[in-house]
Amino acid sequence: MTTTVLRDIVYSTVDGGELRLDLYLPDVRPAPLCIWLHGGGWMRGSRTDRAEARLLPLADSGVAVAAVQYRLSGQAPFPAPLDDARAAVRWLRAHAGDHGLDATRIGAWGASAGGHLAALLGLTDDGTDASGGDSSVQAVVAWFPVSDLLRRDSDVPEGPLPPFVTGPLPEPSFEARLLGAERVRDDLDAAREASPVAHVSPGAPPFLLMHGDRDGLVPSEHSRELHRALRAEGADSTLWLLAGANHEDPGFDSPACLAAVSAFLRSHLLL
Repeated sequence: MTTTVLRDIVYSTVDGGELRLDLYLPDVRPAPLCIWLHGGGWMRGSRTDRAEARLLPLADSGVAVAAVQYRLSGQAPFPAPLDDARAAVRWLRAHAGDHGLDATRIGAWGASAGGHLAALLGLTDDGTDASGGDSSVQAVVAWFPVSDLLRRDSDVPEGPLPPFVTGPLPEPSFEARLLGAERVRDDLDAAREASPVAHVSPGAPPFLLMHGDRDGLVPSEHSRELHRALRAEGADSTLWLLAGANHEDPGFDSPACLAAVSAFLRSHLLL
């Protein structure tokens, strides 16, 4: 199977700046569709990060992917990145027919900061916009996400810092910068609002959570806690713990993990 990539599609203009996405289109269409939200602590990263390792294999399996640019914490505080993800879903629903996509049901997939945003996209609802656009998603894949900002000050790493961390962690922290604060505890209401676990309800879409049990940045308890909360509300949640895996571990890009993502999305989007 071959994949066609359409790059630099403008999906929104905010504060005078264009936000863009890349479409990874399978050759067999109509195809199910998910959005991809990159990691980087909400302060760095690009929609093209790890695209060859992750997005192309998923598209090759028959699932279309929209890799979405969102505003980073240095550009605008929360909920800006979530608003951008919602705008992307609305745009995709409006333009799906132009690209042979089935946007009746859309999935959200993200890693780290992107996993956090994907989870919030699935658990929160801003209704429809003035034009009737729908930003809901019907399946969520979250890789090693932060699920509770209020616990970050007390988190105990399960392993060493991952190899891509080459210097000290930022001050203010990633989470504080997301909130536009010096410390997370300076704005507890905003921290709760930005915590996926605070929004779990019986109407949550199916979740696939993946986390390493040697994560040196975001302990796996974040995914465990979100999984327990979802199950307690009767939601469909599956938790994969990768033995010995750190944050953004190469093991997540294995054929087995990517096949699980593809199977999960296809099973919940092709109804």
